Amino acid sequence: MNTILILLLPFLFGSCKKDDENPYKDSKYDFSSVDRFIDENLEVYQNQVTVLVSQNGEVIYRKEVNLGINSPRMIASASKWLSGAVIMKLVDEKKLSLDDTVGKFLPAFTENHKGQITIRQLFSHTSGFEGDLEEPGEFSDKYEYQKDLTLAQAVDSIAVHTPLVHSPGSAFSYGSASMQVAGRIAELVSGKSWQALFDEKIGGPCRMRAVYSFNGPNPLIAGGVRTTARDYLNFLEMIVNGGTFEGTSVLSAEALTQMIKDQTRGAEIIATPYPANPFSEYGNTGLRYGIGNWLDVVDNSGNVIESSSPGMFGTHPWQDSKHKAAGIIFTRTKPKESQATSLQIRQMIRDIIDAGGK
Repeated sequence: MNTILILLLPFLFGSCKKDDENPYKDSKYDFSSVDRFIDENLEVYQNQVTVLVSQNGEVIYRKEVNLGINSPRMIASASKWLSGAVIMKLVDEKKLSLDDTVGKFLPAFTENHKGQITIRQLFSHTSGFEGDLEEPGEFSDKYEYQKDLTLAQAVDSIAVHTPLVHSPGSAFSYGSASMQVAGRIAELVSGKSWQALFDEKIGGPCRMRAVYSFNGPNPLIAGGVRTTARDYLNFLEMIVNGGTFEGTSVLSAEALTQMIKDQTRGAEIIATPYPANPFSEYGNTGLRYGIGNWLDVVDNSGNVIESSSPGMFGTHPWQDSKHKAAGIIFTRTKPKESQATSLQIRQMIRDIIDAGGK
């Protein structure tokens, strides 16, 4: 090697070392504190996590630890938000109304004295069915989880055998049976299978591959999706962008208003996995629910600043309407182990964006 070049190498590398140690030198925001926090808390994510955040459609933060943004995982209850979007698309198309009753589409529910439940109640955990977190009753067969049934057969079984344990609209009890019923109604009014309906109405327009792979012919509407962090972020960017993704209209402004609005209507909270967000600056107690998502950062005037749809395996998507930001923490961990850490990551990102950059 040329002697002069050898002598210059330390100076060449030394001159850029400081900049190379700061990956945010060309960024509007400095997320180095978030990097450090994630590194310090990798154990709660079982050393596998991706965090991906965008603002106005541009990725502003990306961190991958033993898990890539294009690596598919089951996302459990983060599926609820996607399923809620399908329902709201059918509302946009006037094939459904949130105030339609189940009995209008499924006579078996009327015959079994459950026909008065509304679509709104089905998707806001206020239908009156026993929630997944309540003490199992005598007739808790959980037909929505049974793999030897079709979606139609599971819902027929719910109509006949699954009792109402609360009056519809009176109690919030987090569960999956009611969303299974809504999924079957969506199939009936559209004439399509649930997966085909999702692909056409939400997945395709959002350039998102999300497969309801759990349960085979009985897709778990409330929790059966397998997808990637990058694909899910496309969906969140559509939400933040007022229902449009890359110039394509997916949902109307009114549909989004209804989705990110309290649909529980004062129902008593009986059973919830998510009692409050301790990292909300507004100190809200008793979180409320929209259509498939939690309203977990709400200002003192009742305006929803952020909403989310965490799943039991740790996947944690959210949208921040104030800052036009969308984010997802993508992982596979033990139930409930990572929730507080993920909420703190959200707070740190929110505070950095709120500060307006460096």
